[in-house]
Amino acid sequence: MFGFFFKKNLCDVWDNLFYVVVCNFFSLIALFVSYLIFMFAYSSPFSGEIRATLIFASVIIDSILICSVGFAAGKNAAKIANFDAPRYSEFFKEFLISFKTGALFGLFTGALICVAAVTLPFYFKMWKSSGSYVWFIFMILIFWFLVTTFFALQWFLPVRSLMNNGFKKCLKKSYIIFFDNIGFTFALSFVNFLNFLLTIFTFGLYPGMTGIVITNTNALRLLLYKYDWIEVNPGLSAKERKNVPWNDLLAKDRKLLGPRTLKGFFFPWKDNKA
Repeated sequence: MFGFFFKKNLCDVWDNLFYVVVCNFFSLIALFVSYLIFMFAYSSPFSGEIRATLIFASVIIDSILICSVGFAAGKNAAKIANFDAPRYSEFFKEFLISFKTGALFGLFTGALICVAAVTLPFYFKMWKSSGSYVWFIFMILIFWFLVTTFFALQWFLPVRSLMNNGFKKCLKKSYIIFFDNIGFTFALSFVNFLNFLLTIFTFGLYPGMTGIVITNTNALRLLLYKYDWIEVNPGLSAKERKNVPWNDLLAKDRKLLGPRTLKGFFFPWKDNKA
């Protein structure tokens, strides 16, 4: 299943190269504005708690701004994952529609960043100074909560785009999908790590935030086949649920994607001609 996901996602992001680059241009604008906001707070003449409050507020504002732009690509990512063509009008339209959910997601992630920045150093300092393992346990618990949440949140936007759920349901389902598919979630994180490296190399233009949104949406769309299979086969044991017939479930998608040669990947018109 992972092999087909990797191939399909590679083709989807490449086949929509121009769309991905254009949308990432807006993502870069959001990142640049976020950088200015953060530097304004960081370079403020205030000190102490006021300066710290400004920095934390800037992190939350930046998270809201960046996530709102990212959520605008959600519906088009669902179209691409479903072998449909994206529309630029959908991107701008979705920016207004998804702003509330994107802002809530940004607020949540911004709060997590602030929690990590404050609590982990605090409990570490308390543990080192007092020698009590109570502080160490608190630090470990918060650390693993943050790590688990980081991996689970990869599913949030695809859940919203493909299932049209509200914020709370998206958050709940993100954790459920993570714990039910830990191995695949780690594999998805590895693909996104590769996306991140390529994004740095291309100065944020490809695959960028838009490409990562498409990647996550592709992953969930294929994963939902498993839950459809479980739904039409009730009463499966835990062992039987692990033996998902991916070859049968992905047969239609394999046919739609078709064989993609290396020549056809870079020059699709030549492959069609042949």
